Amino acid sequence: MLHKTKIAVMILCVSLIVTGQAFAGATTANGWYEEEEIYYILGGVEEGITERGDNQLYLIGGDRAYQANVALFIPGERGYSPHWNVNVVHTASGVTLNNILTSPFLSAHYPEALFDDAEDILAAQAAGLVTIQKPGVVVLCPIISEKGAEAPGNTELSEDFPPFPEVF
Repeated sequence: MLHKTKIAVMILCVSLIVTGQAFAGATTANGWYEEEEIYYILGGVEEGITERGDNQLYLIGGDRAYQANVALFIPGERGYSPHWNVNVVHTASGVTLNNILTSPFLSAHYPEALFDDAEDILAAQAAGLVTIQKPGVVVLCPIISEKGAEAPGNTELSEDFPPFPEVF
């Protein structure tokens, strides 16, 4: 009987997580993935871990410094994990914001985002427009639905960002 009770509790917990109710009171944020807006829970830095799995999160100029962060994978894709390796994107030496604004890597869909796709960030790096710093930080940020992000009791981070400086 105890075994069945444990299983029932586990099923309840999983169903609550899937519906977002288990995260009531969580801080949530928007981000970008392949030209689409995504939402996730800010679970914080994983202490003592410098890299975990294949999932990457790109912070443009710093954590939500000028725009929402960009994820490499989402649930259902090989490589997805809620554990994201942090990458900080900066303008390369001698490059200005205008160089990026006139490049083919700029977000074509969202004027508030310089980048909305990890592949564009990597292509901009290959073209010498940006550098990517790997500070050895892993964050726990499970992706959730927009409805889950906006659930009562959750705190959504602002989607208003300051303008990009000439170099970041």
